[in-house]
Amino acid sequence: MSGTGTGVPRASEQGPGEVLSLLEHERGLRLHLVRRFERGDEGAYEVVDPHGRRLVLKWVPWREDTARAARMTARRLERLRGRGCLIPAVAASGRVGDVLFEAQEFADGRPVERVTDGLLGQMLGAVAAQRGAGLGEGADWWDFLVGGLFEDRTPLCRPSALDGCTEAVEQLVKRLRAVALGARPPEQTFDDVVHFDFGPANVLADGEQLTAVLDWQSCRDGDAGYDLVTTDWDLAAWPKADPGVAERLANEIRRTTAPQSAAVYAAHTVLRNLTWSSGTEWEEHIVRTGHSFLDQWTAG
Repeated sequence: MSGTGTGVPRASEQGPGEVLSLLEHERGLRLHLVRRFERGDEGAYEVVDPHGRRLVLKWVPWREDTARAARMTARRLERLRGRGCLIPAVAASGRVGDVLFEAQEFADGRPVERVTDGLLGQMLGAVAAQRGAGLGEGADWWDFLVGGLFEDRTPLCRPSALDGCTEAVEQLVKRLRAVALGARPPEQTFDDVVHFDFGPANVLADGEQLTAVLDWQSCRDGDAGYDLVTTDWDLAAWPKADPGVAERLANEIRRTTAPQSAAVYAAHTVLRNLTWSSGTEWEEHIVRTGHSFLDQWTAG
């Protein structure tokens, strides 16, 4: 179905009311809107079905490549659930109108505001379960990351957003790119599932118990060590951990990730944070933290 000339809004313009109507008419899914969650780049809504079951509804414009990526993601997550990963089950998904939707079970718990040693241990366990769970599509992992420092490869990292940036940002970007170009690709098979946006902001917990890992839409095959580095960045940029937690995480990165890989992952992580912070009140903080973070992972 095309949104042009049919009276149907394009997917990017469709609000929750239109999507809920499509779900009822095309899928027979009657869902009641409760609220929009405050966090989430693509938008996530709490809905309930006629039986009172709480679900989280998301949607994006439908495209063939997006649909294929969603199918691959579903396969990866099924593998991870089989390994005990706390990933909410999908109640329904697919295409309605010009959108690709997913309704997943509502996960109990609250966003992690402070990482304790116990929670870190569970997060490390989640990343460990991602090792070797890939679908055999990790051959381009290294090129994907290095190339992503020069051109837009993913919505999470967009170098084009830095056009016309300040001199401070430009100098840091040059340093990040030099680190990536100077690193040799490690001699290993990249066969892990990488969450790609892993960290305290995307996990839920009930007290000291991890209850769910959320927002897997950007996952891909590669090296799960990347997820450890993004977590370390989160603790460096927005300190919210008990004493000793950051040191334990850094030791785990050094134990499981080749030094040159960690340096490239750090460079990529910093650049992706520059792409949203450039020109904002957070730019100076991200630039300063970015240099110190790169110092940490390029030392020696």
